[in-house]
Amino acid sequence: MWVQAEFAEVVALRGVVATAVAVAWTAVCAVVGGAEAGSPAVPSFLFFSGTDIWRYGAFLYGGLLWSPAGLDADGFTFKMLVDGGRYNYVAGAGSFAENIDGTKLSVAALPGWRLSRDGLIVTVFAGPVAQDYRLAPADPGSRLNGFYVGGEFSADIWYQPNPRTMAALNGAITSIGPTGYLRAAFGIRLLGAAFVGPEIEQLWCADFQEIEFGGHVTGLRVDALQWSMGGGFALTSDQRSGPYVRLGVNARY
Repeated sequence: MWVQAEFAEVVALRGVVATAVAVAWTAVCAVVGGAEAGSPAVPSFLFFSGTDIWRYGAFLYGGLLWSPAGLDADGFTFKMLVDGGRYNYVAGAGSFAENIDGTKLSVAALPGWRLSRDGLIVTVFAGPVAQDYRLAPADPGSRLNGFYVGGEFSADIWYQPNPRTMAALNGAITSIGPTGYLRAAFGIRLLGAAFVGPEIEQLWCADFQEIEFGGHVTGLRVDALQWSMGGGFALTSDQRSGPYVRLGVNARY
């Protein structure tokens, strides 16, 4: 039974990874196809993918935004997000401490709405989310172990008062756990290529918390793709701090 469960877990994780990779590949193909056939005057799809890596875990995500009126217009916006990965944490204390290996798989379908005024763009989303957590060895004290269905609320705020400066605040919270994150960043455009500046992010997952301090590069355009990256130091509630790295890419079509 354990072998079957482990095999099913691996298959599921590979499915999430394959989906995220497929989303990224779709973005590239869409952009290349648009360049050859003539891109639409008003892009309505944003494909995105990326990875988050830190000392005791790694996640891969992918998804899309669909705005029927256009990605820069006010109105309805739909977000689809798929992510999955592996992580490790310490349960217990002293001689009872034990390393726990976990996997997480998540799928969210989030309708939302975008408003923009004078350089300020606010987008809010709310909808269902399904998540699956597997732990080895079993951790009786964990509140996240198994398959769950719940709700998620997220918001993205982007403020660009002029072409040279930006500020961003984004986060999400789900009823499962609860789990969530909150990130704030500030940037100055350097050499006309991308915004560079500091960032801070807090993540929480049931009884586990992490806070990250670092820097970011946002909006680096290479051909039709736009890249972002970040890195710094993460402090964790289980006293196993270390570096983190983040990489993302998106494309409009």
